[in-house]
Amino acid sequence: MLGFVIGASLALVCGLWFALSVREVSPVVLAKARMLGASRGQLLRTVYLPSATSWVFSSLHTSVGMAFVGAVVGEYLGSSAGFGYLILQAEGVFDVNTVFAAIVVLTMAALLLNAIIGIVERRKVHSRNAIPLQ
Repeated sequence: MLGFVIGASLALVCGLWFALSVREVSPVVLAKARMLGASRGQLLRTVYLPSATSWVFSSLHTSVGMAFVGAVVGEYLGSSAGFGYLILQAEGVFDVNTVFAAIVVLTMAALLLNAIIGIVERRKVHSRNAIPLQ
């Protein structure tokens, strides 16, 4: 359940940022690509997607932590399993060690997911300030 909530919230946020980034593509770049005879598929592959990747990755970095918080709060309030439920049960019996252990595990999972996103971002997003070699 935790994975579904995180995945759904990330998809929603990234989809919205992708839609916003497509609207922000420079009209000059689009006009030049169309003048060179680019089809709709070529525009998507060579103009829209490269323009949107930096927006999508920045939204992923922001929304990963929020997705974890939302999932845990949802489990805390209305679930019978998961980390939120574990924290709720541990609070009920004043088991501070279990509460902090669950928080540490959730924090490590969020940091790991954020690091994976950073690695993928470095491999996929090419710097816009790169100086061409020739």
